[in-house]
Amino acid sequence: MPVGISERGFRQTGYSKPNDERGEINLSTFLGEKQSTELRSEEDLSHYFESFAKSHDAMRVGIEVEFLGVHKATGRALPYDGPDGIHEVLKLLAKLYGYDPVLENGNIIALGREGRIVVSLEPGGQLELSAPPAINVFEVEAQIQQFLSELREVRARLPGIEWLAVGIQPFSGLGDAPMVPKHRYLIMEEYFKTHGTLSHEMMKLTATNQVNFDYLSEENAMSSLRVVLGITSIISALFSNSSFSNGRPNGFMTRRVHIWNHTDSDRTGLILPFTRSGCTFKDYLDYVLRIPMFFIVRRGKWAPMQGVRFRDFIRNGFEGTRATLADFELHLGTVFPEARLKQYLEIRGVDCQSPGLISAVAAFWKGILYDPVTRELAWDLVSFASEEDRLRLHHEIPEKGLAAVLGTEPIFPIAQELVDLSCASLSKQKTKDEKRDECRFLCDIRQKIIKTKKSPAEILLDLWEGDFARQPSRLIDYLSIH
Repeated sequence: MPVGISERGFRQTGYSKPNDERGEINLSTFLGEKQSTELRSEEDLSHYFESFAKSHDAMRVGIEVEFLGVHKATGRALPYDGPDGIHEVLKLLAKLYGYDPVLENGNIIALGREGRIVVSLEPGGQLELSAPPAINVFEVEAQIQQFLSELREVRARLPGIEWLAVGIQPFSGLGDAPMVPKHRYLIMEEYFKTHGTLSHEMMKLTATNQVNFDYLSEENAMSSLRVVLGITSIISALFSNSSFSNGRPNGFMTRRVHIWNHTDSDRTGLILPFTRSGCTFKDYLDYVLRIPMFFIVRRGKWAPMQGVRFRDFIRNGFEGTRATLADFELHLGTVFPEARLKQYLEIRGVDCQSPGLISAVAAFWKGILYDPVTRELAWDLVSFASEEDRLRLHHEIPEKGLAAVLGTEPIFPIAQELVDLSCASLSKQKTKDEKRDECRFLCDIRQKIIKTKKSPAEILLDLWEGDFARQPSRLIDYLSIH
């Protein structure tokens, strides 16, 4: 599984540190231009996904965690510039913890370490940890705790800021959130003016936890993709955590999912055809090749592609430029379904969680996917549903959360059974080298969500009307990483 994974879905390829006495890394060192093999036809990609299959012993777990930087006094998003801005945060992280700054036009846009992009920026200044692949969830938890420790130290040195773990900016609207100085985001922002009514909110206001898993084979990958797409809406409801916007309840359990439901329908959603049996890598490749492109990179510069579909780019080129493998890999990261294939399977449907639940997200999906019997049992729980049922559920969960139904079946009992299945699977996945039971990470799900029958979003809304007495300072403190 590659490292240095995504920024709002955009793949960051590995880089080699140049000889720079400042320790800074120029943008062009990690854009992937070195993978410049020209694609002469679609056939050149026919074995692309197959080439990343792993052996059982090499299966790993990857986590991507986003946090929202805000002013502690107001809860409003941090700017990029200024004494308490994101740029200052990145400089401090680099100075204190040995990260190498990655530059674009003199601005720090990411941090690297040991040949990997480790910390990156989302369009609205969301700070993302793209952790290296881990053997198990205990390693994932250690990675998260290390990064949280670093963020707390930065907060101690910049006491006017706070870090929030929640699925949407709770006090900032579009006009309050910055657009970080990345050329790719300017291209994306322009494209989205006519593609999705809430696309800009997706870019600037939302935060998520994503989990990445390896696959053994084509059958294993497509089976896993099918199961994820079959249950991801239920899991999005289980972990709903974006019920507060612009300083007040927003009427949703997961407004983040609602926003994604209104973001560029060409490249988002459940991709329901992949819940059918018998799908192949070729089917997924066909899906990706049909999607319009945002951009390519040439000579270290981002160039807009005017919505040319990748299939047509291979066949016809564009303005004298021919498609390359690097272009394809960049394009893969600009396809945003709820779960997607790259060099691994990426699961994207969960709001950013409080620190105690982030590892639980990874543990839940590991339990479901890394045991074939459990994977099939999970599918059996939702196999009765039609594609129309699945689509209807996905559009109901933003407002209804765990009160939604799949067909005529309430989803809460299904969610509870899925957690039980995952726990039993994790207990079986113990190895001779790691005898601890990863099911322990699901305890918070059982205690905080299953036992109360309330998602994090509902718990927050209850507190807002109750103990918090609608005081913004109490909300900020509750959502902070502590």
